[in-house]
Amino acid sequence: MDEPSAPPAGAPGDASEPAVSGDSTTSDFIEAFQWRADDNMVALRFRSGLVRGVRGDASFAKHAKDFAVVEVHPWRREVFFKTARGDGFSSRFGSRFNSSPLHDRPVVYLDQNQWSTLSKSVNAPWRVRSDDELQAAWRLIRMASLGKVILPLSAAHLGETGSFGNDEGRYELAVTIMSCSGGWQMRDPLQVRAAEFRQVLARSAGRPAAPVPDVFTLEPYAALDPATREGSSPREAPAELPAEWTYAYTASLSNVIYASMMLDQQATPRGDMAGWVQRVQEFSTWLSGETDRTKQQRRRAAEVFMFSDATREIAQAAFDAGLTPSEMSTWTQSTWHRPELGAPAISLFRATMIDKLLGSGQWEGNDLTDLFYPCTAAGYADHVVGERRTIGLLQQSVRRQRARVKLHRTLASVVKALEK
Repeated sequence: MDEPSAPPAGAPGDASEPAVSGDSTTSDFIEAFQWRADDNMVALRFRSGLVRGVRGDASFAKHAKDFAVVEVHPWRREVFFKTARGDGFSSRFGSRFNSSPLHDRPVVYLDQNQWSTLSKSVNAPWRVRSDDELQAAWRLIRMASLGKVILPLSAAHLGETGSFGNDEGRYELAVTIMSCSGGWQMRDPLQVRAAEFRQVLARSAGRPAAPVPDVFTLEPYAALDPATREGSSPREAPAELPAEWTYAYTASLSNVIYASMMLDQQATPRGDMAGWVQRVQEFSTWLSGETDRTKQQRRRAAEVFMFSDATREIAQAAFDAGLTPSEMSTWTQSTWHRPELGAPAISLFRATMIDKLLGSGQWEGNDLTDLFYPCTAAGYADHVVGERRTIGLLQQSVRRQRARVKLHRTLASVVKALEK
């Protein structure tokens, strides 16, 4: 049952509809289940009006400490959150059979600075830089609330919001992201890259190639890499919950985890990128000093540098796809230098990084995030909105590869495109 609707009142259960015993003599449908912070209980509300309480999961309570209420409506595939401060928002979830019901709606990936503008437009409109941007922010929020456009969150948003030192600003930004994303996420870019590498390598050797999983999805925990997921999130649903609704419970819980990561009053420290910055800066500086080389030769040197950066990923993907070392070597020699690899996210990130390396500019700790996530999004989204420098670099790669994504530097630009 891919898109179930609520059964009519009094409808008898059958083998295709989840039912739970309401008492010793009747079967009844669970209409919703609700977790409350005050007593850490999960209340199962049945269609008949019966309410049964079961003890909540202790680890669930730990992650949901910033909420007063979490209420799940499985038949509507919706979860409602009420924060401890009284703000409410809803998220959607898919099903085990269709975790990414896009329904041809445009996907708009917003860089962190654009999410900040959306938050300001709601909480401090006088801080938005122009009236055009303010009006565009309100219209985009309206589109998202009506389900006309998808604004996915990503792990970059979770990390950057969680590390924000301003408690009030972090809270407002987190609520804005959770409200407007509505449960939609961009899959962890490392997982997207791994799937793309497996696909292109398998095809090069004439082997069956698994498709890249949906990049924009409602799938639980899709935004997080497996290392982050394992051990950090409770997985067991209450025993009293029907097995058919375990997915709804898990999907709801993943949104609790996301909100918890952003709302936690203990700001999350950012990872140390000093080693990465030093390595790319040294190479970029060396490359700019190679004045005897032609531009094409310097570009090829940058391609080799980018290959060395991806060697471990390629080797793992080749192993997973069943390639021999010889077959992997053949693909490397015949394909890596091509502008387009048949892998949108990898191709755009590689090309954009090479352009920046050739530019011999100064590298900073946030450059990897600023390029990695928008480039992945640009491979699959309809629109990407980001800061001027990043969009300028990415525009060159998009133009050369004739990617279909539309790039924007302002909310006014993307809203104008959407309203057409």
